[in-house]
Amino acid sequence: MSSMTRYFLLPLLAMCLSGCSKVGQPVSSVPHANQGQQAQVQKTNVIIIVADQMRREALGYWSEEGNEGLLNGKGDYVVTPNLDELAQEGVVFTDAIANYPLCSPFRGMLLSGLFPHKNGVTNNTRTGRREVGLKLDITTLTESLAEAGYNTALIGKGHWKANLPLFNEQGHYVGSEDAPGGHYINGTRYDTYIPPGPHRNGIEYWYQALGHNHKSPMVYTSDVELSGVPEGQPYFPRVYSAVDQANVLIDYLENNRSQREADKPFGVLWAMDPPHTPYQSMDDTDEALFNAYYKDVALEALLNRDNADLEKGKDVARYYFSMVTLIDREIGRVRAALEQQGLADNTLIVFTSDHGEMMASHSMMTKNVVYEESLGIPLIFHYPQSIAHRVSDLLIGVPDFMPTILGVLGLEHYIPEGLDGKNYAGYLFGGSSNTDELPLSSFYYGKSGEVGVRTHTYTYAIDANGDIIALFNNKTDPYQMNLLQPQQLPEADWRMLKHQLGQWLTDIEHPMYADKRYPHRIAYP
Repeated sequence: MSSMTRYFLLPLLAMCLSGCSKVGQPVSSVPHANQGQQAQVQKTNVIIIVADQMRREALGYWSEEGNEGLLNGKGDYVVTPNLDELAQEGVVFTDAIANYPLCSPFRGMLLSGLFPHKNGVTNNTRTGRREVGLKLDITTLTESLAEAGYNTALIGKGHWKANLPLFNEQGHYVGSEDAPGGHYINGTRYDTYIPPGPHRNGIEYWYQALGHNHKSPMVYTSDVELSGVPEGQPYFPRVYSAVDQANVLIDYLENNRSQREADKPFGVLWAMDPPHTPYQSMDDTDEALFNAYYKDVALEALLNRDNADLEKGKDVARYYFSMVTLIDREIGRVRAALEQQGLADNTLIVFTSDHGEMMASHSMMTKNVVYEESLGIPLIFHYPQSIAHRVSDLLIGVPDFMPTILGVLGLEHYIPEGLDGKNYAGYLFGGSSNTDELPLSSFYYGKSGEVGVRTHTYTYAIDANGDIIALFNNKTDPYQMNLLQPQQLPEADWRMLKHQLGQWLTDIEHPMYADKRYPHRIAYP
């Protein structure tokens, strides 16, 4: 990313309630890897955990004593002891955003470090969008890990390849649109099986779950010993998806069937589907967790945001938050397995979500809008041996994840050139981020040509016609209930927002920059 005029700040505190024991102690310095030189005898493992449709507020951590006020607005009423412990021991971010708050675009940005117009994932992949999919001429995060000598694995959702009718009527992959091919997978129009080859982006162990039938997931896997069916044919484990995936990941860590090479580090992308819709019945969650934590909680406590429509969310909120607790429990099981296998002290855990969830705020559900409930995501970097705990308000976006993860692993020389994202590993280690500046804003890359910026104070966005769709002061109006007009802002603030948006569009070579559209809304450099 070119040098920009975007900089800023940071803040801190904690709580406990988990079956997992603490992992190591933070240190003040960290070894660095230089070009051509390995600075650590043993490379650090990494597990990247991506929840689906879990908003930033849905961490119990934010409501613990001393932590109130870290966010703009209230934290959700939710029970997440294992994620709370990760937050207590790691760097937890208050201002991470999904940039384009939709499933496939998030995955494209995570894997590539590039914004959608460069990586090819410009919308959700689905039937009828043949052109939407991750480009093969870019180097991805997982390919960089494989090149660095890592065993790589996907467990859970893929959702980055163009969806083509390459299956027979039984859902078996045949690789051709000619008969017996010419069919799509039954059960989801939004995802497709990714066969062995370049579209797996360097991932070796493959356990891909498709669709959102939580209690009966459909899986395509390279682990034929586990599934009992040939690769390219659907497997139905008949276990709740997050539980099934935790079982598979624990099995992978234990390595009893030589799923990985024991003398190599591993890099795992665990992409769960809860708490994504559906969240409307006991079929979508764990009944014991629902009854223990949410059944008798007042709706006003669950939907505690001032902009929430209680009528809109009354039938689903309890299921949604119980699904968050369910994935928290499964993360706890995986952390316990890391401890048991002696892997915890040498494994970076990154926890995040692909986007948020409106959950009746502004009378809306799900995602893909500029409001904070949709745009804001949880983000935790947990590696106490080298990264000391703190709460950070760094304005970090999804394209930053790839270079930062590689940087934390000491793999700076595997970071591709020309990324839109920035490597903040130095910042996480307690120093600078290889620049004298921290960003003043994050870029909003919305649907249908929407663009904008989010700063610590403001959210500002316009649509493809140049009309303002968001101008909120998130400090004085944390629930974004009062759409402002430019003349209501201090002149310097309005000028800064226009300059920030223009600088982003310029730096990432956005199509809107080419013809300098809407100069009354955007100040191009």
